[in-house]
Amino acid sequence: MKYKSELAILKKELIEHKGSFFIAPAILSSIFFVLLLMQGLFGSHGQLVSFADEALIASYMSNTIFFAIYMGITLFFYYADAFSADRKNNSLLFWKSMPISDLKILGLKFIVGTLVVPIVILGWIMIGSVLSYLIGVINIGSFGEFIAPWTVILFILKLASVTLIMLLVVMLWLTPFYAWVAFLSVFFKKWSIALAFVIPLVLIVMEEIIFFDGLDHSFIGSFLSQRLVEIFDMTTLAKDSQLHEMDNINFDFEDAQRTTSFANIVIDKLYSNLWQLLSHVKWVSLMGGLIISGVFVYVGSEYRRRFIQG
Repeated sequence: MKYKSELAILKKELIEHKGSFFIAPAILSSIFFVLLLMQGLFGSHGQLVSFADEALIASYMSNTIFFAIYMGITLFFYYADAFSADRKNNSLLFWKSMPISDLKILGLKFIVGTLVVPIVILGWIMIGSVLSYLIGVINIGSFGEFIAPWTVILFILKLASVTLIMLLVVMLWLTPFYAWVAFLSVFFKKWSIALAFVIPLVLIVMEEIIFFDGLDHSFIGSFLSQRLVEIFDMTTLAKDSQLHEMDNINFDFEDAQRTTSFANIVIDKLYSNLWQLLSHVKWVSLMGGLIISGVFVYVGSEYRRRFIQG
C-alpha cells in the first residue's frame, strides 16, 4: 500500500494515452498483418526469403525499425501533453490533495515515457514478429524449413532482450529533448510543441547575427545535431574489430551447407557485440543529459507547485 499513489499515477498515464500506446499500434499491426497476408510475402508470388529463420529475423528488424520511429514521434506528443494534462481535465486539485509532491508526480510521468513506454513498444515488436511467423505458417509451402512455435517464442525473447537494452539506452540518451518539450508544456501547454523547435531556431539565428558567420556555422545547431545522433564514441567504435564480426556472416546459404541455424548465428553475434557496443556509449554525456532532464523536471514542478493551483 506504500506505493499506491505512485502506481495510480503510472496506471493513469497509460490509461489516458491508451490510444497512442495500445490502440494505434494494435490497428497498425492488424493492417500490416492483413496486407502481408494478402500479398503473400512468403508465397510463390515473388518469394523474398528461402528460410523461415531468415524471414523471422527480417520481420523482427522491420517491426523494430517501424515501432522505434513510431515511439520516438509518439513520445514527443506525449511529453508535450503529460505535464499539463492535469490542468485540462480538472484533476490537478485531486493530485495536489494526495500525499505526493509535484516533483514526484512529474517525475513519475517522465519515467512512464522513458522506461515504461519502451517496454510497451517492445511488446508490439514481438507481437508483430509473431504475426509475421503466422503468415509464414499459412504459406508454409514456400518455407525452406519450418520453425516450431516454441522455438520462435524463445528466439523472439532472445532478440527482445537485446532490443530492450538498446531501446532503454537510446531513450536515456534522448531524455533532454523530451524533458525540454515537457518543461515547456508546464508553461505553454500545447504551444510547447511549436516552441520546442522555435526557441532553439531563434537562438541559432541570434547566434549567427551576433557572430556574423553568414549561417556557415552554429555552435548551438552543431551541439543539438550531434547530441541527437552521436550516442556512441565513433572514434573508438571504428577501431573495435569485434564489432565488425557481423560482416563475416555468410548470408548465401544452400540446403546442404545449412548445418547451423542462421538464427542462432545472429543471436550469438548480437550477444557478443552488445556489450562491446555498450562500452562505446558516451556514458558521461548520457549522465549529463539525465542531469539536465532532472533540472527541467524540477523547475517545471516548482512552477507548478507555486503558481498553478487548478
